[in-house]
Order: sequence, then C-alpha cells, then structure tokens
Amino acid sequence: MEDLFVIYFLLSFLCLLIGFLGGMMGIALGSVRLPIIIFFGFEPIIASSTNLIAVIFGSISGLIPAIKQKRVPIKSSMKIAFPSIIAAFLGGYYAVHFSERFIIITISICLFISGLVLFFNNSYEQEDNLNQGKLNSIKELFLGIFIAYFGGLIGIALGVLRVPALVYFLKMNIKTAGGVNLLLTVFIGSAAFLGHSFAGVIDYNLIFVVVLPTMIGMYLGSRKVMDLNQKFLNKFVGIFLVLLSLIFSIRFI
Repeated sequence: MEDLFVIYFLLSFLCLLIGFLGGMMGIALGSVRLPIIIFFGFEPIIASSTNLIAVIFGSISGLIPAIKQKRVPIKSSMKIAFPSIIAAFLGGYYAVHFSERFIIITISICLFISGLVLFFNNSYEQEDNLNQGKLNSIKELFLGIFIAYFGGLIGIALGVLRVPALVYFLKMNIKTAGGVNLLLTVFIGSAAFLGHSFAGVIDYNLIFVVVLPTMIGMYLGSRKVMDLNQKFLNKFVGIFLVLLSLIFSIRFI
C-alpha cells in the first residue's frame, strides 16, 4: 500500500511538471507522459487510455489562456477536426486488438520521430498567414487522419507532429499553431478515449492521479507562453524525446 502511494505521488509530481512544460509549448506532451506511466509498471493499454484523458483535460486547461490570448482561430481548427475525430476514435477502439509489443514499438517510433521533428523545426518566428490555411490537398488531409489514428491507437495526441504540420501546411505562427493544436487535441483525445472506453480498458484511480496535476500544470504553463523562448524549449524537449525513445526501446522491447 505504501509503495503504491509513493508511486502515485511521484507520478502526480512528474505529471505536474510535464503539464507545465506542455502548456508553454501548446502541446499536451502525452508522448512524454505515456512512457513514464508505463515505467511505473502500468500496462501499456491502461497507460494509453489514462494518458488520453489527461491529454483532454490538460488541453482544456491550456486552451483557456490560449483563447484569451487570441491564439485559436476556430475556422481553421474545425477544417482539420472532423476527419481526425473519426480516425482517433477508430484508433482507440481497435487498440485492444493489437499486441502489447506492437503498441510499445509504435510508441518508441513515435517518440523518436516526434523528438526529431521538434529539434529540427525552425519555424519559430513565422508570421501567421491564415488566409492560406486551407486544406487544399488530399495529402494534407490524410496526414491529419494518419496522425490522429495512430495517436488514438497508442494513447498520444501527437501534437509534437501536428504543430509542425500546421506551421508548414497552413502557414501558422508556432504560437498560434500551439493554440489550434490544444483545441484539436480536446476533440481528438476525446474521440480516442471514447474508443478506449468502449473497449473496456480504463483505470479510474490512475486517471485521478494523472489528470489533476496535468490540468494544473497545463493551465500555469499556457499563461507563460507569450514570454517563451520557443527555439530553446523545442530543442530541449526534442533531445529528451529521442533519448526517451532509446531508453524505452532498450527497457521494453
């Protein structure tokens, strides 16, 4: 019992820190939180569903300051949201049909790719050009669906991939892209979690331990985003994700 209390306490503290960092970046950082939950001994499929609910409520907390700072253009967000919601639900629903090894390998790959994307993304000072923010390519549409499906499958909203895609394809400033991603994450995460819940892979005690500190951290971090050195933070988190993917692979594969 005491060991479980220590695990819950440490996990809550780490989720608070991850939430604060994610709030500053406009990314829920489920890619960081998920492997940490698994490191503490929880089953990957349970950790995935728990991480999704943390992503949802954490993103809501971060979204409130982002809306006040006028970093969330609703029209551009809705164009991406609808097909992604369906894909995320299907990914979450069918996650239970994949082996634990497959999920862990997929998580490791996503961590590695996410780290590289964050590290090499140089679009920090780009000005918004939302008039060009149109999904005028089937390739762009399927990219959003692909990210949402695998995010739902492994329990990560994959904002670290979505934010650079918003910057590159829709010509958004990195901070606006972060605000849009928070809104999309609420929708996509909710759809994926619904899929997981239908499959019966929920641990409500773990959800309580993870979600509350994540919400507090995301809210506080999002309030600091306007003063953020985005370049340094993205490179730092990028390196961390690459290292985490390697450690995760060695430990579980």
